[in-house]
Amino acid sequence: MIDKTPGKVHDATVTSTVSGLDETFEVQYYLPKNYSDLYKHKVIITFDSQDFFKYGQIERQYEKLYEVGEIERCIIVGIPYPSVEWRNRYFSPNGDKHKQFVQFVATDFINWVDKNFATLRTGTARLLFGESLAGSMAYSVALQYPTTFSQAAAFSPFVDDAFIEKFEAQPMLINLNLYHTIGLEEEDFTTIMGNQADFLTPNRALNDYLSGEGCEYEYVEMDGGHIWKTWKPEISTILQYYFE
Repeated sequence: MIDKTPGKVHDATVTSTVSGLDETFEVQYYLPKNYSDLYKHKVIITFDSQDFFKYGQIERQYEKLYEVGEIERCIIVGIPYPSVEWRNRYFSPNGDKHKQFVQFVATDFINWVDKNFATLRTGTARLLFGESLAGSMAYSVALQYPTTFSQAAAFSPFVDDAFIEKFEAQPMLINLNLYHTIGLEEEDFTTIMGNQADFLTPNRALNDYLSGEGCEYEYVEMDGGHIWKTWKPEISTILQYYFE
């Protein structure tokens, strides 16, 4: 039984039917304070959802925007990560479970969302949202299913040559509306895995490619590093960008 108490973050589970991914995954969802099944809602889908709620306070930012009439009705759903190792296997474009997990999001997960809540079921009514590897995950789903999910925002996504090639291979890139940020201090930093990394250079390479394509595309270089202190202030801007 789905708990539809508004104004709080709920936990639930969704079971995969994807071949080779016979697992049950933890999910989270937030129904706004004025939620009612009488109204259709747009859907914000977050990867690393526990961080979006804890550090980004995305539900509070949404409520403030809605209260002053600057955003449409939305629900927030998401998939948390149980461990850093899990995140590398499922969210990373190079992870051994990534391909199947993208399919899970586009089938079992979104079907669960639409079955249980009053939602608008079009690509332009859904936003995929993530940071770091979760941002790469958001872009991966949009690239694979550009009509089901035509909007994706990524804070400081992991990018390599193979990931850029996925954009180059997508003939329906014009259907997408992408928002892309990177911190100016991300040229040399330590990841949560303890490795030194340069995210700024490959993200600029991705920007160079996407800027010449026909898709709707917003690119922002921000002061700051690969941390929520940098990303959090940009959440309201992105919600307004897609749902104002």
